[in-house]
Amino acid sequence: MMQTYFREIRAVVTISLLKLLILVLLPLTGDEAYFIRWAQHPLAGYYDHPPMIGWIIYLMSFISHHYLFYRFFAFAAMLIVAYIVYKIARLHVKNATAFLVALTLLASPIDVLVVMITNDVPLLLFGSLGTLFLLYSLQKTAWLRYALLSGLFLGLAFLSKYFALFLMLGLLLFTLTTYRKKARKNIAVITVVILLFIAQNLYFNYHNCWNNILFNFFSRTQQSHFQLPSVLGYLAMLIYLVTPWGLYYLIKARARFMHSDIIRLCSAVLSVALGIFFIVSLEQSIGLHWLLLFVPYLTLLFSVLDTAHLQKIIRYHARFSYLHIALILAVLITPISWFQGHKKYADAVLFTQPQSVCNAIDEHNITRLFAYGYSTAALLSYHCEREVHMLYNINKYGRLDDKIFDVRTLANQTFSLLDKRAFNAHDLALFTSTCQQLETEELSIHHATYYLLTCHGFDYAAYKTDILNILKERYYTLPSWLPCESCYFLQRYYP
Repeated sequence: MMQTYFREIRAVVTISLLKLLILVLLPLTGDEAYFIRWAQHPLAGYYDHPPMIGWIIYLMSFISHHYLFYRFFAFAAMLIVAYIVYKIARLHVKNATAFLVALTLLASPIDVLVVMITNDVPLLLFGSLGTLFLLYSLQKTAWLRYALLSGLFLGLAFLSKYFALFLMLGLLLFTLTTYRKKARKNIAVITVVILLFIAQNLYFNYHNCWNNILFNFFSRTQQSHFQLPSVLGYLAMLIYLVTPWGLYYLIKARARFMHSDIIRLCSAVLSVALGIFFIVSLEQSIGLHWLLLFVPYLTLLFSVLDTAHLQKIIRYHARFSYLHIALILAVLITPISWFQGHKKYADAVLFTQPQSVCNAIDEHNITRLFAYGYSTAALLSYHCEREVHMLYNINKYGRLDDKIFDVRTLANQTFSLLDKRAFNAHDLALFTSTCQQLETEELSIHHATYYLLTCHGFDYAAYKTDILNILKERYYTLPSWLPCESCYFLQRYYP
């Protein structure tokens, strides 16, 4: 097989090596730094999402604390997922076809883009493993062992992100329509195991202000309204993931659809997930990462194609991926000075020259440093090797500091706040109302301007009125029908 498909294998290996190069060259992103902060504060759950990526990074930190090592998890996960795709396809098609289907995933642009550590990567890995072991439990004699493993990995997927529920519904639909009564015992065992993980998440939420529920189902949807561009963007993303040439060959092979369990599996999973996302897209933009969990099932649709068409898809995928890689590498090797004057230039300097920013901070002998945004706070925390919390921010994202930092400890204290944007009149009025004395300074680092505010005599009571009351109203006011044992934010600031 190695000799027969040498060109396809060579293309995939080349893409993988170039992907490793991108992994090394790409600076640490704000979201990655934020998840590393999760791992530095191991908890049963976090504000934004269930805790799995934080737990994984925490375990990896016993070996190394470098973000490149953490990124290797994403690289390795995609190789494992491709192997899982091969194993699933192998249950229904010949070996050569299954092998080529797996290569189409590794040759696709989405594989190139998944180099950063996000909570979607463990979701994809564990969700794929859960599907594989579900199929094994339905087709092999050791059904109980495989059912337990399926429940375990689907439960871990749930603790990665709630999108796992869409996968579970699709798998349930497939199992009931394909195996009917024969699968009742499998479904029962898997459900019991999954419920243990759901119970853990519910227990965390019950004792922590229902953070995940309020964030994912209330805070993120407060300003939703119908917007045609998001619907069109969602449909364009589906075509992007399948690719126009992949879609073309699937349409040509439409007569072979629905004649195998693997197509019924993909149809069940995709109809549930993509249908739900379509409804969501009517009022909210869908991110490409939302669809990552379901990429294996889009890829498995290619199982109906013959080897000649699969080889063509891999070659077209590879050329498309090379274009992505060339664009990414071009940006990464371009001197950041070329972007001087761009509104995001200060971000570029922070991403690519973080030590220069840390050195400037050290030169000012700042003992207590804060940042306005969670991304900046997380990046400074990692690169400067100091705790930098978010302050004055009322955004719905990145509210880990609401739990791990007590603003009351700043009462009558002096601290500094660094931001990449100029403070406007509203900001200055807010700072003035919460500080007895205020100093502002501009820092020039590689020709990027940063804004440093120093607050003397912090007025906690004023901050509570101006900031904490807003946070309480927006993110910590629970619906009357939602029972709650405790809420750290309310207990701390509103006993």
